[in-house]
Amino acid sequence: RSDFGRGVAAAGAREAADVAVGAKVVGAGETEEQAGAIFLEGGRFLMGLVPADEADPTISPMDAEGPAREVEVAAFGLGAFEVSNRRFARFVESTGFVTESETFGWSFGVEAFISAEVNASITSQVANAPWWLPVNGADWRHPNGPDTSIDDIMDHPVTQVSLRDAETFCRWSRPDGRLPMEVEWEFAARGGKQQRRFPWGQSMLTGKRKDTHRMNIWQSELDAKLQEDGPVRNLYSYGERSLDLVKEFYGARNTGLDGHPGTAPVDAYGPQNGFGFYNMVGNVWEWTSTQWEVKDPRAPPVDANTMVKKGGSFLCNPATCNRFRSSARMIFTADSAASNVGFRCAYSGRRAD
Repeated sequence: RSDFGRGVAAAGAREAADVAVGAKVVGAGETEEQAGAIFLEGGRFLMGLVPADEADPTISPMDAEGPAREVEVAAFGLGAFEVSNRRFARFVESTGFVTESETFGWSFGVEAFISAEVNASITSQVANAPWWLPVNGADWRHPNGPDTSIDDIMDHPVTQVSLRDAETFCRWSRPDGRLPMEVEWEFAARGGKQQRRFPWGQSMLTGKRKDTHRMNIWQSELDAKLQEDGPVRNLYSYGERSLDLVKEFYGARNTGLDGHPGTAPVDAYGPQNGFGFYNMVGNVWEWTSTQWEVKDPRAPPVDANTMVKKGGSFLCNPATCNRFRSSARMIFTADSAASNVGFRCAYSGRRAD
């Protein structure tokens, strides 16, 4: 395939699953404590590309982060944490819900995390991202293939969930549960700070020695080599060599300097901002309810069901995916799922007294 879409959905199976689970999704599946919502009063803020990133050649103009603009957000709640495997398992046990990856029978995984035995049976790849492979038997219980498990990562974010899967969980979680709009997500990520690259400030590393990791991204043993000639270039800028260079990058050892070579627990690294949100950037991409609009005339057309995802993931690195920033965004089709995409839930209005 050339992209991450999964083609025409298995409509009959999906509709049957929706009917079976619909009566059980009643909006009170979790207590307020389990949902972990932080309620914000909203207000006006500057959304979009920040001045510190405007001249960064590793940021793609086709992502349409800019220009910075003042927007207003109404009061809302947002989960302090990404939804974990443990929470999603309770949801499935309570409702009998079947995810789209389970219905399709496959999903996307990264070659570096797929066993040699499973990899040997795979005969195709994503054309414009050949380190991503379609894996039979990959789903939320088996995120990197049928021979993998979540047994030891129940406190990590659930992955391999589509837009529908995430929306259904949020409706089950609490009254008025839903996915956040992009503007709400970014308001929460910024934590009251104006025009900062990250939820906590401007620098990727913090602390007196600038050696404290605040998020989960990819650290390759090739990083030092890429920095030998000065600032890191985006590996996608090398023309015909680009895909081979990126595949080599992800094929090299992940040093895991931030403590986690793959996903991290949803409470890892502590709160990333003053609002109290964890892992807004890094760890896994997060679904939003905002549809993607093509703004750059150089960008190719997209399917009508293409959505905005936010936050970047453990696969991001300045050389390949400089999207682990508050304003960063990326496209993802609604029926897709992957081993680096999860979500957190939003809740309308204010906390009930």
